[in-house]
Amino acid sequence: MQYLHRCKISVVCLIMMACSALQAQEHRPNYDLEKWHFGISLVPNYAKAKVILANDFYSRDSVKSITTQGFAGLCFGGIIDYRIGRLWTTRYLAQLEFSQRNFTFRFADREQTAKTESVSLNQCLLLKHHSIRHKNHRFYVIGGLRYSHDFQSNESTIRTPNRPLVAFKANSFYYEYGFGYDHFGIWSLISTEIKMSNSLGNILSPDPYIYASSFSRIQARLFQISFHFHN
Repeated sequence: MQYLHRCKISVVCLIMMACSALQAQEHRPNYDLEKWHFGISLVPNYAKAKVILANDFYSRDSVKSITTQGFAGLCFGGIIDYRIGRLWTTRYLAQLEFSQRNFTFRFADREQTAKTESVSLNQCLLLKHHSIRHKNHRFYVIGGLRYSHDFQSNESTIRTPNRPLVAFKANSFYYEYGFGYDHFGIWSLISTEIKMSNSLGNILSPDPYIYASSFSRIQARLFQISFHFHN
């Protein structure tokens, strides 16, 4: 029995030593000596909108109130990183984004919801500043600009007074900022990142009908949790 007990203790000690050695080992020590890195990203997101009502909204007697609703979505694509300094990297992202925002209009006798679904191609140019690497870990902040083209935009759709439609412009620009954590794995660099995207201008495509004309301005908001995998 004592022999078996000693064997168990020895096995546990060996496992703990192996885990400690694996943790102490610095993976991919020459990673930052390379200028170019490529990868893929998977980005769950949550889309919402900031709205400013029309100046004469409260003097109208048709729409009583408007509520906005955000939805969870998904974004995925590719990454190109180019190192420009010891702690600085430029990043280009090309991503396909799926998102949705709804606007519910309450009239005296009914409710109607305008659904705005987007399928967008995003092209982002970002600047990343990271901390000094500590073994296999480091933190970073990131920020930059994004151009977005919405393939599902209703900007060119024929609109009628009876159709609940709030159209977004097909092309828009955003500013982005966030922070993240780099983990150097054995085979790749894995980054976990939290980022906000806000539209720079008004994304509303105006028309004279009651739904779109209830707004003077709509700005898109996008909250993202990114998982990047680099070579």
